[in-house]
Amino acid sequence: MKPEDRAFLEETARALDASMRELEQESERLQEVVGEERAQELQAYLRREFEPVDIEEIRRTLDFDDRRLISVWIRIERNRARRVAAGRSAMTLNAGREDIDITAFDKPNKK
Repeated sequence: MKPEDRAFLEETARALDASMRELEQESERLQEVVGEERAQELQAYLRREFEPVDIEEIRRTLDFDDRRLISVWIRIERNRARRVAAGRSAMTLNAGREDIDITAFDKPNKK
């Protein structure tokens, strides 16, 4: 691995770690604002555990803090996936294995 590649991956990992710490703190703050019961309901909503009719009802009742909390959770998950990808890239490059396709480890989009 070239030194500049290592430096880039390390800086990316540090930035993602710092971002995730900030987002986790924001998530905790917002969960206190909305309450434990509402936070659990929003997590179930995000995982689509409700019937379509119930999802629409929850969607209509979302306020700013609810939407912000959902957004923070989505950003946390996205950053975790990026952090995992950076770690896998570093491991692959450290091993000197150019034959390994690191994109094979990427999670497929859930759409």
